[in-house]
Amino acid sequence: MNKIRLFAWSSSAVYALLVSLFTQLAHAEPITIAVEDKDWAPYYVWVDGEPSGPCPETAAGAIRHMGEEVEFVRVPWVRVLLLVEKKRVDAGLCGTHNSERAAYSYYPDEPLLTYDATLFVRADSPLQTSEIAGLTGKSFGSVKGYSFGDVDKALEAGGMKRREVNNRDALLQQLISGKLDTVLDSVLPMAADGRKLGIQDQIRPLLPSLSETPGYLFFSQKPGHEELASRFSAALREFKETKDYSDIRARYGF
Repeated sequence: MNKIRLFAWSSSAVYALLVSLFTQLAHAEPITIAVEDKDWAPYYVWVDGEPSGPCPETAAGAIRHMGEEVEFVRVPWVRVLLLVEKKRVDAGLCGTHNSERAAYSYYPDEPLLTYDATLFVRADSPLQTSEIAGLTGKSFGSVKGYSFGDVDKALEAGGMKRREVNNRDALLQQLISGKLDTVLDSVLPMAADGRKLGIQDQIRPLLPSLSETPGYLFFSQKPGHEELASRFSAALREFKETKDYSDIRARYGF
């Protein structure tokens, strides 16, 4: 009888140990974040297979502040959106909020940062202002899948014609060639792209910028991820009070 009781206790103990181990293993899985495979300098830049810049470094810092680890997945931007929508990653970086993405994403309350939404023209363009009244009938280009909140929709509502291209190099090439009247992007990434292509003197922004747009780590709607987005938001607010975050701000000047 004693042997039977000992066997039963041992089985329960083994079962409890296995449950504990599986729970720890599940908890140890990193949070997977899809990131665009092209640089959007300085906000994210790929160096030796890892993203650097204020977007990934702030996101990773907040996740580690939660006691979790992070793994970045490098894919084209349209696939970032698809992987989040299909729940094949935990989150996407670094996206604005719009109604289409909100249908398949959980957004934390706290953004990673904000960046401008600005129209750009050729340096010799007769266009001098971003006021929509003077842009009716003109075209604006953007990378397929990019969004600056509702700015792009407002431009269309104001009578501008939207044309999407597959990548950032094509965006600038079509602007310089005259196939586009304007392009919609942010000042710092466009300046970096212009330098990379050697055409920085051939483009200029139309001022004023159209808006300051919050950029988020937006989470897929996997089970439990609404709570994860909330945890991340709280951790991000706390992380922004740390020296590590101050160092990121100092490093990238934002």
